[in-house]
Amino acid sequence: MADLSGNGSFSVLSAVIVVPFSSPSAKNGTSSIDLMQHFQRHWAEIFHMPRSHEIISLSKSNSLVRNTLLAITACHLRHVSPGILQHRIAEHFQHSLALQDYQRVLDTPREKLGQSGVNALLLSAVLLNILAFALPESETAGGGNEPDPSTSWVFSPREDRLGWLALQAGLRPLLISMAAYLDKTLSFLNLIFLGAEKENWALAVVSRGLEGVPEIWIKVFGLDGASCGCDCETTGDIFRSLVTVLVQLRDLEPIRLNAFKNLQFLGKVHPEFRALLYDRDERALWLFGYWLGLMCRFEGMWWCDKRVRRDYKAILMWLERLHLTERAGIEGKMWREMMKDFELAPVFVRT
Repeated sequence: MADLSGNGSFSVLSAVIVVPFSSPSAKNGTSSIDLMQHFQRHWAEIFHMPRSHEIISLSKSNSLVRNTLLAITACHLRHVSPGILQHRIAEHFQHSLALQDYQRVLDTPREKLGQSGVNALLLSAVLLNILAFALPESETAGGGNEPDPSTSWVFSPREDRLGWLALQAGLRPLLISMAAYLDKTLSFLNLIFLGAEKENWALAVVSRGLEGVPEIWIKVFGLDGASCGCDCETTGDIFRSLVTVLVQLRDLEPIRLNAFKNLQFLGKVHPEFRALLYDRDERALWLFGYWLGLMCRFEGMWWCDKRVRRDYKAILMWLERLHLTERAGIEGKMWREMMKDFELAPVFVRT
């Protein structure tokens, strides 16, 4: 029998498994029982966080959490065993169930969800980012370790080329809608991702100030002339919160638990920034590419490794083709400094 009690250890499943909840399986896909077996045996490789009594308890009673875990597990199986159709079918099936649950919970008033429901919602939102980040089978270059940068959305003419970013961009309004519950929810996430409430999963509250921001960044992104009182009416305001978050993230040690802290960058993505990214605005591309460079520091993380390395290289190629460093006068000089920073983003320097 599987040990689903959450007492800190998981036994290896025997041939007989008692499932304590209803969990549908995809026709012709990897069964939900096999998925549960896989995530219990390979928890650390899949989730990169401590084994969690809280998650196991939620998975028994909360279909959103359960379907999200099973979808991630199927995605991991597809990643480690490329070409096996059953894993791909299970991934699509479980992902569809998770998204249906996610939409249903999003439509539920927060006061009806209560603290436990809000905890489950934000936990699932963070975990669903894993699925959005993992490259689909069609973009993994035949299973190779280094997908071709030319296949990135950066070079794509498709109108839906940033569709994969839509879920991440939804983190910001989701957090705003949870304001009344957020303190307790962040404490809950500390336990989930770090294994100790004394640790801090959330970054320090970013002020509107520019302490620690390199002077060259302030000039390039127009932060010194941005009006703090308007709501993203200038490009300076669109970039401000993202820049100040990057300054905090670049000093984080690249241990696997900190990868989830880096996802908070996405919670600062405004729709206006995503529009600039879609239009391949050079400053928006630099900012997003720099963040991808920071994510490249977390080597060997199956769910993000291929995407961040491919898209980081693609943005570097795109910016180089613009010949920004060859522009006349002070503009060219500033971009030479900015591109040096960009190329060093994947390198962690202990301060």
